[in-house]
Amino acid sequence: DNFNIARASEILNEDHYGLKDVKERILEFIAVGKLRGSLQGKILCLVGPPGVGKTSVGKSIARSINREFYRFSVGGLSDVAEIKGHRRTYVGAMPGKLIQCLKKAKTQNPLVLIDEIDKLGRASHQGDPASALLEVLDPNQND
Repeated sequence: DNFNIARASEILNEDHYGLKDVKERILEFIAVGKLRGSLQGKILCLVGPPGVGKTSVGKSIARSINREFYRFSVGGLSDVAEIKGHRRTYVGAMPGKLIQCLKKAKTQNPLVLIDEIDKLGRASHQGDPASALLEVLDPNQND
């Protein structure tokens, strides 16, 4: 990780006009990571209406800390297997979204943007995708 606050500020200012409060909060987040020595497993929540630049801000954060960026959408997702992956016993079994992300990013620590989390599907006979996502993202369950 690169915790150069000045470089991060420069990248954020290059990529985005305005958004002063957002940029300050991101720089604070990176500064705390610098003090701790890692941003490993930390979650930053970007909220706003469509088109305000959440994805673009995520890409800038990744660039400023020298991490690969990967985005996936969970809008309308209703099958737990999409998140956790399918059992290997099934023909055509696929890993879950996060494992696919790690494979595509070709690194163990990409910056992952989970988009449209507010549109995550409801619990059904295929399980509860919100609970599955929480389980996958919870560091206490994934040591």
